[in-house]
Amino acid sequence: MSVKPLTASEVKSAKARSKDYSMYDGFGLLLYVSKAGGKSWRFRYAHPVTGKRQTYTIGRYPDFSLVEAREERDRLRRLLARDIDPISFRAERRQEAKSRHQQTFSVIAQGWLDFKKKSEIRPSTVATIEHLLRAHLIPSFGEMNINTMTAPQVIAVLQKFTDRPATLAKLISKINEIMNYCVNGGIIKNNPLINLKKAFSIKKDTPLAALPVEKLPCFIKWWESLENISMRYSLMFQILTMVRPREAREARWSEMDFENKLWVIPPERMKTGREHIVPLSSQAMDILNVMSEMRYGDFIFYSDKYPKKAISRALRHKYFMNGPYSGQATAHGFRSMWSTLLNEEGFNPDVIEAALAHKSGDAIRDIYNRSKYLEQRKIMMQWVGDFYEDARKGIIRRSNGRQGLKLVNE
Repeated sequence: MSVKPLTASEVKSAKARSKDYSMYDGFGLLLYVSKAGGKSWRFRYAHPVTGKRQTYTIGRYPDFSLVEAREERDRLRRLLARDIDPISFRAERRQEAKSRHQQTFSVIAQGWLDFKKKSEIRPSTVATIEHLLRAHLIPSFGEMNINTMTAPQVIAVLQKFTDRPATLAKLISKINEIMNYCVNGGIIKNNPLINLKKAFSIKKDTPLAALPVEKLPCFIKWWESLENISMRYSLMFQILTMVRPREAREARWSEMDFENKLWVIPPERMKTGREHIVPLSSQAMDILNVMSEMRYGDFIFYSDKYPKKAISRALRHKYFMNGPYSGQATAHGFRSMWSTLLNEEGFNPDVIEAALAHKSGDAIRDIYNRSKYLEQRKIMMQWVGDFYEDARKGIIRRSNGRQGLKLVNE
């Protein structure tokens, strides 16, 4: 049966009746008028698979005019011509839109982090990633939708980090890891930020400043004048043990073997991911004895503000940056200082490398060397302690390469 198309005036003048009713425009389109007076456009059709009658609500009038309602009807009829059910199609589109709306950088970054945690990475690495996310990436990009992030948009935000090239490089690296995670997960088709690094002139890392050994006496005198006892002893202990700054700052009482004068650092706290045994000199033991009298918790070098936590890297960095040795010395640089000095003094290079917990590229050889050289390392570490003690007194004792051979062969 043919249906006479509606006119705009008929649609506008349609009034409420005692019951709901419909006005037909043809080809499945109708104007539904409720007894309360509300008007809405609907499209009736037969399901392309089951043949059952279906009703698709297009929208309210006058939000949709007669012309717009017909345009929508024609679009829906084209779907049906391709055996696509309009209601199912709309549900899928809404779900996709909802998913896309939820795919913010912060949500995706958290999923990526959870994925990273399942792999075999050190807790310290996880902590570094979490810091980058919490301190920089989430505040900067958290609300952005991962599907619409563009290179110009991200570059504009990253400009504020150009004065911190090391941080900028890390952020670019993590952003690309997250975007590649999205590509692999089918969230996005390609990574639009893959060439971010080319937008910045990032200088290559320069070696951390290492204090010349001749300046050690003056440095010790200045450092020992600091009022913060925990800070003062944490660096002294690090220097005496030749470990990395974080390994010393976060040293725990549970890791100390007082009877055998050894410090056993577990794999999860080491950059190498392997247990590291440090022979403790009498000078290092003295520091532990002093700190044990002020013990608060598991951390040996505790924070004044939060005694149950380890002393912060930021606080130590502040002392270096604002002190007389700014640009001349860094906490990590003392490892380089000892490496140079011990090699010049004639100590076995393999013993030195074992003490510094450096990887050779051969895991079996590294394990063998740590065991083989432990007794020689005890001798060398006590020499380091004695050298440090002499430096405190203003004395730098050099042997022109004979000292290491003498001590090891005794």
